[in-house]
Amino acid sequence: MAALSLSVLTLLPAQAEDVKSADTLVKGLAPVKTRGFDPTAPTREAKQHELNTKLRDFKTRQITVEERTEVVKLIEESKSPNVDVQILFAFDSADILPEAKPSLDELGKALTDPKLTGGSFLIAGHTDAKGSDEYNLALSQRRAASVKAFLVETYKVDEGRLSVIGFGEEQLKNKDDPLADENRRVQIVNTGSRAVAEGKPAEAAREPAAPEPEVAPKQEAAPAEAAPAQDAGPGDAPPPD
Repeated sequence: MAALSLSVLTLLPAQAEDVKSADTLVKGLAPVKTRGFDPTAPTREAKQHELNTKLRDFKTRQITVEERTEVVKLIEESKSPNVDVQILFAFDSADILPEAKPSLDELGKALTDPKLTGGSFLIAGHTDAKGSDEYNLALSQRRAASVKAFLVETYKVDEGRLSVIGFGEEQLKNKDDPLADENRRVQIVNTGSRAVAEGKPAEAAREPAAPEPEVAPKQEAAPAEAAPAQDAGPGDAPPPD
């Protein structure tokens, strides 16, 4: 009974977190639009392409701590929009608690919003520093996968748009308090358009074709006028009947 009470008390601070609305999530994940020429755009796009290349590779194998650190660096360098979502899980488990459904519903609505439907996203799982590194890493991976499964099954988000990485306690949000509630979170990162995520070159904007010169409609040629009859000369008299 004491252990059960401790588990419930541990979750109470997280339950007090405000549920972020779908509109707030859409705004937080929408690509930043710049006016006019942006000299940093080529660098950011190159970093984003590199990030997506790594994410595609990671889907087929286990990744190292150095590679996870590189992913975080690429997210920062590409200035990829991202938001943190507080998701409640059962103690020592990847099972999503009923209390987490409002937050997940808002996330599902956001990722199916027309403003984001063309994007691909990384679901990054994070834990606090309680427990061993290996345990937290595996737990964060399973929890991030649970969020992905919910979005695919409940909101029919194309699973090809979603990548999953567990970071365990490697990326503490509150480093001053490693056991703080905000360290137990799921981070959603907009990694760019579906084309970029699949490694396809962005389609070049097509310039509107120049209008073809107007051609005057063809007019039917007027029938040639018969040459005027000439008076018959003496040698041109018609033959007698």
